[in-house]
Amino acid sequence: MKVALCQVNPTVGAFSSNKELILENYNKAIDGGADLVVFPEMVITGYPVADLLYEKGFIDENMSVLGDITDKTTVPLILGYIHKENGNLFNSAAVCVNGKQIYHYDKLLLPTYDVFDEDRYFTAGTELGLCDLEIGGKSVKLGLEICEDLWDAEYECKVSSELQKAGADCIINISASPYHELRLNERLILVKNKVQETNLPFYYCNLVGAQDELVFDGQSLAMNGQGELIGLGKIFSEEIIEIDTESSTCIDLPNNDREGEMYHALLLGVKDYFRKTGHKEAVIGLSGGIDSALVACIAADALGKENVHGVSMPSVFSSEHSKDDARKLADNLGIDYQTIPIPVIVDEYEKTLQPYFEKTERNVAEENIQARVRGNLLMALSNKHHWLVLSTGNKTELALGYCTLYGDMSGGLAVISDLSKVDVYGVSKWVNKFAGFERIPENCITKPPSAELAPDQVDPFDYDIVSPLVESIIEERRSPSQLAAEGHEKALVEDLYQKIRINEYKRRQAAPGIRVTNKAFGTGRRMPIVNHYKGKNS
Repeated sequence: MKVALCQVNPTVGAFSSNKELILENYNKAIDGGADLVVFPEMVITGYPVADLLYEKGFIDENMSVLGDITDKTTVPLILGYIHKENGNLFNSAAVCVNGKQIYHYDKLLLPTYDVFDEDRYFTAGTELGLCDLEIGGKSVKLGLEICEDLWDAEYECKVSSELQKAGADCIINISASPYHELRLNERLILVKNKVQETNLPFYYCNLVGAQDELVFDGQSLAMNGQGELIGLGKIFSEEIIEIDTESSTCIDLPNNDREGEMYHALLLGVKDYFRKTGHKEAVIGLSGGIDSALVACIAADALGKENVHGVSMPSVFSSEHSKDDARKLADNLGIDYQTIPIPVIVDEYEKTLQPYFEKTERNVAEENIQARVRGNLLMALSNKHHWLVLSTGNKTELALGYCTLYGDMSGGLAVISDLSKVDVYGVSKWVNKFAGFERIPENCITKPPSAELAPDQVDPFDYDIVSPLVESIIEERRSPSQLAAEGHEKALVEDLYQKIRINEYKRRQAAPGIRVTNKAFGTGRRMPIVNHYKGKNS
C-alpha cells in the first residue's frame, strides 16, 4: 500500500483556496502512485476556527466544500472537516472514494487545556473510527484517530489500544498539533509507545503553517509495526510524504537544533501572519539593542528585505554605539533605514506637563514619554504607509512588566514575546553562526541591555538568573516556596512572582505573539487581572 500524507497550509475560513489546495495535492499524490491520500484535521476550514463556528453559513459552506472534493475523488481520501448532526458539531474525518463519502469518524477526545478549547464547540464522538476499505486489491480495516485521540494518557478511553482490539490493521491520525520547542521528540516517543502497545503501523498527518499565535510544524510521520520510522515530513514546510508500506526503509532523525527551530518557527509565524492578513510591509523601531535586532532579522527573512523598514528614534539619552549598531544592522540586512530624532517632541511633552508635574521627582513618568513618542511615530508611519508595526519585547520583559503600554508595546504583532531574554541571545548567536558572519552586530549581543530612557541606565535584572526563574513560574507553574526550597533567593522569587501577577493588565493589551514554548502568554494562559493570590510562600 502506498500512503501519501499531505501536510498542507490552509487558511481559516478561506474555503475556496483551501479546496484548491486540497485538490491540487490530492491529484499530485495520485500522480505519484498513492493508494490512500491523507490530509490533516479540519483542513477544509483551517484550524482553530473558534467562534467562527457560530457564524451563519460557516458549517454549511464547509459541508459544501467537502461535497465538491468528494465528487472528484477516485482513490481513497481521508480529510478533516466539521460534521453537524442533531444540532451538535463534531470535529470529524471523512473517508471518500470514487465520488462518494463512505464513512465519517467523530473525534473522541476533545482537548480543553492550554490553547485548546474544543469542548466549548464540539461534541465528543461515541464510536471508534473503524473503516473497511479496498486498497490495492486488498481489504484493509483502517483505524482512524484525530489529534488528541493519540494523547490519551489522561483519558479513560485508550483509543489506539481499543482500535487494535477492534481489529484495525493500521492507525491513521489526522492532526492540527501546534509547535513548541522540540515538539517532534514528544510525538515520536508517543507514537512509538502506541506502536509497541498495538504492533500496528501508524501514520500521522499534521497541519503546517501559522494561524494567529499558533505555528503548526508539519513533521508528519509514519512508523511500521516494529516501531521503526519509515517516513518523516519536513519541518515548517508543505510537503507530500510518500510511504510504500512494502518497501519503505528506516530513516534517520534530523539533528535537534532548538535555536534554529525557534527561529524558523518565528519566521513562519511572521510570514503567514502577513500573507493571511494581507499585509505586505513591516516597520520596526531599531534601538541598537538585541531584541529589535533579532526581530528585524526575522522580518527581513520572512518578508524580504525590501519590505522591512527600520526606524531609529534617538533621544538625548541614546548612546552613540546604539545609533551605530542600529545603522550597521540595517546595512547588514539591506533594509530601509530612517532616523527620526525625538528630543524636540519629548521636550514639548515635558513642557506641556510641567505644571501638572510640579513638586514631584523625575521618575518613570518622564522616562515613558520617550517610549510613547516612539510608539506614536511608528503608528503614524503605519497609518500613512500601511506598514504593520512589529513590537520587539521579549517574554521576560512582558512577564515582569518591564515594557511601556502604548510605547514599545505598540504594534500589530509581538514577534519574540514568547522568547525569554536568554533565548533571545541564544537565537541571535545562532543567526550569526548560521549566516557565517556578524549579521547581528556583535556589540548588540555583548553590551549590557538598556532601555536608554535615563542617563547611564541599564536593565535592572541579571537575565541569566531571572529569565530561567520566570520560565519556571510561567511554564512549570513553580511557586515561590518551591523555588526558594531549591536554593533560589526567597526575596527574589517572591518579587518576580508578584511582578508577573500585577502586570497581567499590560499583557491583556499586548499585540498577539507567536507561540514557540509550551506555555506562552495569550490564549494558552488565562489569568485574571484582578488577582490577590500571592503564591504559596510556605
